[in-house]
Amino acid sequence: MIHPSEFSSRVFADRVRMAFHPSPRGVVGLVDDLLDLCRFYQLRINFRDSHCAVRRLGAEDHESLNIPVPKSVFRAALARVAAICNEQRPQSVTPYRGDGDIVVLPPVSQDSLKRVPPSTCHVSFSNTPSDQQLEIRFSRSSFGDGNRFTVLLRDNRTVAVFGHSLKYIQNASNSTDYGSYGILSHADGGEVMVALFPVSEVIGVFNGDIREPEGITEKRNESRDTQRQRALEDPDQGI
Repeated sequence: MIHPSEFSSRVFADRVRMAFHPSPRGVVGLVDDLLDLCRFYQLRINFRDSHCAVRRLGAEDHESLNIPVPKSVFRAALARVAAICNEQRPQSVTPYRGDGDIVVLPPVSQDSLKRVPPSTCHVSFSNTPSDQQLEIRFSRSSFGDGNRFTVLLRDNRTVAVFGHSLKYIQNASNSTDYGSYGILSHADGGEVMVALFPVSEVIGVFNGDIREPEGITEKRNESRDTQRQRALEDPDQGI
């Protein structure tokens, strides 16, 4: 049996490789796919020796994935990130470095009843001849009248929390802390933090309950590990 943590690592690797796989969409598609990954993962990407070293924030260096990428392609991708930042907030970054928020549209779902709002991710990048790197962090997603969030934790627990928005909270006082996911709820005209999960302890945060593909009638008989694995495989379930 595959342990959930091993399975989540395999899913992460598959999704990253798929994002970098050449396609007719070119650099635009690569950037779109990397931004879409922030619905599931906080990423740090460094270019070195004709490879992009990709790892989740909080992971060790030896856990990085090394993806062969021409330097010109990755620099073009970073330039595209800068262009999107400036499209959404004019003159917020330079072509060579900067940081800002980017609104990421949700994937198209065939389920007309499913409400998945746009997410916001925070990007930080450097694109100089000697240094090319990109960091992508989930920033925030809001859900009108409220929603059920399902949080998958690395210790195999699954936690359900009701709230109106999910927000990434950075620990500015500790540069080695990769921050936390906070679930917020409306109260008295403001927002109240109802739950806080350190990034290092989270596999993924999902919109609603863990769903099963259509046609699966044995849901109650499936193990929690199997349900977690199905959730991680489903590209429409992330925030």
